[in-house]
Amino acid sequence: MTDERYLVQAQSNENAARSTESAYPDWTVTMCFYAALHWVEYYASKSGDDISTQFPEKSPHDSRRGYVRQLAKKLDSRELEKLYNDLESASQKARYLEGRGIKYISAIDYFKSHQSEVNESFKKLQQIKDILMNKLK
Repeated sequence: MTDERYLVQAQSNENAARSTESAYPDWTVTMCFYAALHWVEYYASKSGDDISTQFPEKSPHDSRRGYVRQLAKKLDSRELEKLYNDLESASQKARYLEGRGIKYISAIDYFKSHQSEVNESFKKLQQIKDILMNKLK
């Protein structure tokens, strides 16, 4: 498979996130994380890295986290790891209502009341894209 499949999926996830932002902010946050995940996969593929081989962990998410940790060091961009982890945490909050002090009936209600977290997800996704694309040039 080609590198481009990851890029196409990342763009698809981001477009879906933007199209559902007002109606389904919980899914918007989740799609931002999955867009970031596919940007990482795209970067790895373009760089000739095989995440699952280099980081054989219990799950693909664990492998990817290990790759992002190493990549952040390699690129001298600790921010990359923080941004990725923040998006993953926001996605878990959206899917499972995980997090401190969450007292909402549903994730959709929580994120409708916390639009700033939705906006931050888009910002963090853009920062991840910028970091990775600048290093691919």
